[in-house]
Amino acid sequence: MHHVVILGGSYGGIAALRRVQINRDVRVTLVDHHPYHYLQTEGYELISGDTYFDKTIVNLSTLCANYENVTFRHSSVEHIDPETKSVHLSDGIEMYDTLIIALGSVTKRFQCDARVYNYSSGAKSLRGALKLNRFFQDELYKRLESARYAKENFNIIVGGAGLSGVEIAASMQHFFNHYYRSNTLSCETLNIHLIASRETILFGMPRKIIETGTRRLDKLSVNIHTNCRISAIDGHETVMSNGERIPFDFMIFAGGTTINPVLESLNTKKNEKGQFLVDAYLRSLCYEDIYIIGDAACLKDKRGNMLPPTAMTAIESGRDAAENIIRTLKKTALKRANLKIKGIAIALGGKYAVIDLKFIYVSGYSAYLIKKFIEKIYKWPLWWLTYKGYKKMKACKLG
Repeated sequence: MHHVVILGGSYGGIAALRRVQINRDVRVTLVDHHPYHYLQTEGYELISGDTYFDKTIVNLSTLCANYENVTFRHSSVEHIDPETKSVHLSDGIEMYDTLIIALGSVTKRFQCDARVYNYSSGAKSLRGALKLNRFFQDELYKRLESARYAKENFNIIVGGAGLSGVEIAASMQHFFNHYYRSNTLSCETLNIHLIASRETILFGMPRKIIETGTRRLDKLSVNIHTNCRISAIDGHETVMSNGERIPFDFMIFAGGTTINPVLESLNTKKNEKGQFLVDAYLRSLCYEDIYIIGDAACLKDKRGNMLPPTAMTAIESGRDAAENIIRTLKKTALKRANLKIKGIAIALGGKYAVIDLKFIYVSGYSAYLIKKFIEKIYKWPLWWLTYKGYKKMKACKLG
């Protein structure tokens, strides 16, 4: 039986698993150091307290139990050896015939005093989102209890004004504004600073989205800093590239990512961002039995333009990689990956969003409803599969 090992229960990893397991001549092992698939596209709601953490995860063990030819291995990847076709894990070794790398990326953080790390966080992980949520809840509680504390300035810096940074800043500011209004308190001392390295937020996205997003952030009272970068961190101040210094009490890193550290030793070609270069079929340029998908890969559309690391491109690359594995086993021609961005959906605080599907543009509450519907289309089938997998596991134990 052909053994396919998938590293990472990410959007791309799950998409690859669901497609490749259809071939009954394939045995699949999914490896992840977390027992869950984190729905990162809904992380902004978790941070702002609009949802519970269990609504943003999919259990990987019960998901895999739904399939007869799939096994989940809860373990950490330590080293990949392409010569022996083995993956060294924290609890042993997994041999493979074909490997799919779907480990995604991690938040790129500045070098700074270790103490600052206690007052900062990335937002790509469930742990980071929960840390931010707890921090904001504690901050509100302290301001409610202490009139003196409520009058003190409090600065939050969001480093990076791409999709994640804008969603977090908008949701967070809306969260604070709503809290202070409902409790008749002033939020004038709380400042959220969004740092954009280019001349606008959401640089590179359609003009209407940029304009709508900017207006919404202004209305929420988010402080936008454009054409500048965080060049250094000095104690609890950020030193900007334009010379400005902004004090902060908490910082969120949303301005950049880097490949998962466990992949740094993999000897195959990368681009200047550290992403792995892949061929037209999503295979490593050095090893035809290794497919690299999602954020870890340098993904391009059919015109050769680089695509941003999104859940959408990760899912499409996972499906295409799985399809080519099946085609290889059937000895048929491989299919060139045809990746593209079909649309953009951005949450902008509360029940407000903007959606651009190229043929239609919607903003406000209606866009929010559409975005929530899109999210449910993705996660509800997975929850149903995990439920069926749970029933199978329970029946096996009883049997």
